[in-house]
Amino acid sequence: MNRPEILQRLTAVIARSSSAPVDASTVTEATSLESFAVDSLVLVDLIFDLEQEFGVQLPAEQLMAMRTMGDLVTQLEARLRA
Repeated sequence: MNRPEILQRLTAVIARSSSAPVDASTVTEATSLESFAVDSLVLVDLIFDLEQEFGVQLPAEQLMAMRTMGDLVTQLEARLRA
């Protein structure tokens, strides 16, 4: 799976989990994760949803340290290759 495909699937998962509206056409790797209004409760659901979507384990501490969609794409890409 390449980076654009990961970004597209990631955006869809976040759109389902976020309490803020997500316009997928404007999401890039530079988009801040804060712009999706993901609080600590949503984060738990988001981690579960990402693990299900991509079939990988994502420690919450790592996800909390990420600032942009690109950071998360990089992490998912590395996990998918492992």
